[in-house]
Amino acid sequence: MLISRDWHLMIISQVGITIIFAISFNQLLGQTGLLNLGHSIFMGAGSYFSGLILLQINNGALYIPLPILPLFGGVAGFILAGIVGYFSVQRAGMIFAMLTLALLEFVNSFSISFPSILGGMTIDRTLNTDFFNFNYKSNRSVCHIVIPWLFIALYVSYYFLQTPLGKMCNAVRENPSRTEYIGYSIYMVRYLSFCFSGFIAGIAGTLFVINYELVSPEVFSLRESFNILAATFIGGTGYFLGPIIGASIFSLSSIVLSNSTEIWSLYQGIILMIFVLYFPRGLTGFFIDQRGLNKSKSKLDLLYHYLKTIVPALITIFSFAWLIECLNTILHHQEKADFVFLWVLFSTSSPFNWFVAILLVGLGIYFLLSNISIKKDHLV
Repeated sequence: MLISRDWHLMIISQVGITIIFAISFNQLLGQTGLLNLGHSIFMGAGSYFSGLILLQINNGALYIPLPILPLFGGVAGFILAGIVGYFSVQRAGMIFAMLTLALLEFVNSFSISFPSILGGMTIDRTLNTDFFNFNYKSNRSVCHIVIPWLFIALYVSYYFLQTPLGKMCNAVRENPSRTEYIGYSIYMVRYLSFCFSGFIAGIAGTLFVINYELVSPEVFSLRESFNILAATFIGGTGYFLGPIIGASIFSLSSIVLSNSTEIWSLYQGIILMIFVLYFPRGLTGFFIDQRGLNKSKSKLDLLYHYLKTIVPALITIFSFAWLIECLNTILHHQEKADFVFLWVLFSTSSPFNWFVAILLVGLGIYFLLSNISIKKDHLV
């Protein structure tokens, strides 16, 4: 497969868009304590509204500079969030999560049943969009739009959290009853946070359209909500850096895995399961928890402490993935005995490969369990 010279620019744009979307999701889950399982509809609102505007621009009926277009997508996400949030944020917890999930399923079913309305569209970001003789044909030009909007979204989101409203979002997350007792309306705090989150998600939706030149009803699928939930959880909810770290790792791993194996979604599920079991506070929370350990040990002791866990973990993960790929090839591709995984050629017909894979899995699990038991003994 040929890779274009500016493939890294495509990755930067994709990661930047995912970070903006994750920031908007974390504004609800991490900062306000609202699990929105239908958050992708606000990204969809931004993408559809921007797509309609771009169609008018392509037809010559309208002219809006392309770098300003994400602002219109943000407004579309803000308006839809204002409508949805009017009745949805009256509830919280599981009721709110199920309500947003039901709304997502409704919109998804509507897009399938009425493709003429929400069936998607293709646009051209280069047609009638020249701005001061600057065209947007290359991936570099898309990066010049995505990166500034990424910094704008980061700046606005960070300083929103420093405002009294942002502080009250954290208060509602921690103790809604006490917040209500001191005179603040938890409904209004949640509603304004919900609208702000929809605005940021709408910006991400517009950038998605500009990057891929496509408006797709797939944005309303449960898969998109899972992806952004997984990315935010991996980075760490409740931390400003969490969605940035999580979205970057999740996007890059998705790109690598999707180009390496056809069962890449299985690995994403396994990765999320590992984080749920062993890193419930995400990577950001894990690093914060390690600050005391980092101060109490020398650099060499610290390096040894991490390597004796990381190395067996990596050996176990890659050898286990090796076995899964072998089984997938045998079950679904019986006509071929060789497969490529992470740019390495493997063969299912060689008993030696099976022996090595099983041996590495066993050794990795043994050393991991040994390290865990040693840590428990030290704690006792």
